[in-house]
Amino acid sequence: MIQETLTQEKTWQGTAVSSGVAHAVVHVLKEDFDEPDADPISADEVEAELARWHLAMDATHREIEELKEMVSTEQRSAEADIFDTHLLILEDMSIRKQVEKTVRERLICVDAVYYRLMCKHMNALRGLADSYLRERFLDIKDITQRVMRHLRGELLQHPMFEDPVIIVAHDLTPSDTVQLDRSKVLGFAIETGSGNSHAAIIARSLGLPAVVRMHGITEELHSGDPVLLDGDEGLVILNPTPATLTKYRSREQQAEKREDALHETRHQPSVTTDGLAVLVSANAEFVEEMGDIRDSGAANVGLFRTEFLYLEDPEGTEDWLADNYTRAVKVISPGMVTFRTLDIGGDKVDEQLAAEQEPNPFLGWRGIRVSLGKKDMFKRQLRALLRAAAHGPIGIMFPMICDVGEVRAAKELLAECANELSAEGYPPPQQVEIGAMIEIPSAALTADLIATEVDFFSLGTNDLVQYTMAVDRLNERVADLYSPTHPAVLRLIAMTVEAARRAGIRVCICGEMAANVEVLPLLIGLGLDELSVSTGQISRVKHAIRKLNASECRSIIDACRHLGCPKEILGMSSAMANELYPDLFE
Repeated sequence: MIQETLTQEKTWQGTAVSSGVAHAVVHVLKEDFDEPDADPISADEVEAELARWHLAMDATHREIEELKEMVSTEQRSAEADIFDTHLLILEDMSIRKQVEKTVRERLICVDAVYYRLMCKHMNALRGLADSYLRERFLDIKDITQRVMRHLRGELLQHPMFEDPVIIVAHDLTPSDTVQLDRSKVLGFAIETGSGNSHAAIIARSLGLPAVVRMHGITEELHSGDPVLLDGDEGLVILNPTPATLTKYRSREQQAEKREDALHETRHQPSVTTDGLAVLVSANAEFVEEMGDIRDSGAANVGLFRTEFLYLEDPEGTEDWLADNYTRAVKVISPGMVTFRTLDIGGDKVDEQLAAEQEPNPFLGWRGIRVSLGKKDMFKRQLRALLRAAAHGPIGIMFPMICDVGEVRAAKELLAECANELSAEGYPPPQQVEIGAMIEIPSAALTADLIATEVDFFSLGTNDLVQYTMAVDRLNERVADLYSPTHPAVLRLIAMTVEAARRAGIRVCICGEMAANVEVLPLLIGLGLDELSVSTGQISRVKHAIRKLNASECRSIIDACRHLGCPKEILGMSSAMANELYPDLFE
């Protein structure tokens, strides 16, 4: 619901998924193409700006003529007629005159003028009952996309920003994130999603405020609009008044004091009051994060998501990968960087894989299945990782393992790569530990068998919860059923930890559950050796561990064994957390 004041301040309520506050202008990412910023131009630039637009229109005209000619020669007259319609829209003199008039009078770049005019035409047709007129909406949309593509050029498919912005989008995929100039992004407001969507995870990883379930906001806001984003209360405020800004500045100052206090203790060991040491490591997506991670108080990098580098350049060479992996290793050494091999598939699909559609990609070809199916690609990554290991200790863990056979197959390829590199004269790795990700119930149920093949387990609770609960964590209709404290999830974690103990290997948790200080008593009680969280959560999690007593946490686990309701279990854990570190919930 929108609340409006006399000052034209407007507020949208969504779901908060990453804390913090940001104040900046909006950059809207449309589903099909970005809305251009309304950049001002001088009177002297008008003719050059219009000439650039005319070139884009001409290029679009040639493109449509070529398409029309192609289908005409194939005797597809109906499709040729569609392109005739497109040409009529493109040559519409009223549109051309209005664009030129607006650019001359308002001195705004032609990209924004043309885009907004065409959006008005599309919006007028979108909801009409007449099927013929609804089809004209699609025609105008197609023409607009073509012209905008020619106006922007290939480089502008990867938005870069001169000034800080808040991204507003229908959704934000891992590919979108790779393409953004992350140094200028201050936060995200997303129409869809949940607290476990990739937009939320990425925001928390980067320490940025984020709000999801902001339905229809891409139509309400325009690039360049000033907004305040509240990642604590789940609000987006357009045109915030001086009074609103003052209120938020006061709140921000108090939050900064709390963060400063936590920051001062970030390098202190994370040991419970009864002497149990629990490592706290960092999750990472980008090599550029390594410096911040080293300064965050993290013991290691417990999860480096290599698919983000892959999405940046799917054809990246072994040398390019080795260089990037080595940079990460050198910064963290003598600490360990644990690299998750490519977890492509599901909601992280490159264009090549997307061409091969699956009925249910989350239950399809993803994770280790893709790597074992594309052995040349897999070996390129494994060789690059082994080359990086010559510069410091690394972990290599395989995602989406469902049985011990997949681990053995991956290890065979790794051994093959090690032999090749040795024969080619590359220096040997310093230390390589092999791990299996436990994120499918079948892996947890056979953890005792898998444990004999690896040096460590890493619990990927984001997927473990969704596969155990049959809840798509990216589907907002069922997102409320996604429950990390469900007894089935906790039993699978306990089973995994017990199997690791018997085999004498360590067990880490790298899912979002690890950063939730409200459920931290449960994780300590279950006996996790290591928690890997986003960089911005390191000091908070370490502070909470230092307040907990491991024996008391184990007593909560014992008490929860007979509870069947996730909310009851969460309530017991939350009560202990609020009592021992209430400052983290202020």
